[in-house]
Amino acid sequence: MPGLFDPIHIKGLALKNRLVMPPMFTKMATEEGEATDRHIGHYTIRARGGVGLIIIEHTYVSKDGKLSPGQIGLYDDKLIPGLRRVAEAIHREGAKVVLQLTHGGAQASSGIIGQQPVGPWNVGTPKSKEIPRPLTLKEIEALVAAFGEASRRAMDAGFDSIELHGAHGFLLCQFL
Repeated sequence: MPGLFDPIHIKGLALKNRLVMPPMFTKMATEEGEATDRHIGHYTIRARGGVGLIIIEHTYVSKDGKLSPGQIGLYDDKLIPGLRRVAEAIHREGAKVVLQLTHGGAQASSGIIGQQPVGPWNVGTPKSKEIPRPLTLKEIEALVAAFGEASRRAMDAGFDSIELHGAHGFLLCQFL
């Protein structure tokens, strides 16, 4: 029977062991959502500690999906270089890295995104502070494209895979 420290292959992704660091919000990004040297230090230490896979914290795919100050974004190509540095640092330590993509939807706040939050309908979630504006079909299509573009950017930055964040009442969960 395989053990915790044995290698594993998952859909072509070879991990040196079965230890996974789950995504945890660090609040270390710039106001524009850029990854920082603090991210590199934080994740390098964890990779050096021996985990086989690190999942980077929830990363917003469009400006209207930002949840909190200090959150990483990947809504524009200008954000690729900082995340590339994070991915490269993790890879140097022998770990693989996944980027978690999200959109806050109704849980976003106008104080952070500068406009009324959006959602599948005009009903908030238990954590919503405001009533969201229902998305139009065209806006939903644009958000699907935003997730696709953020996925491409993650691959361009050297990530091994992406994870779609569909929990905690964020936008993808709101559609469920």
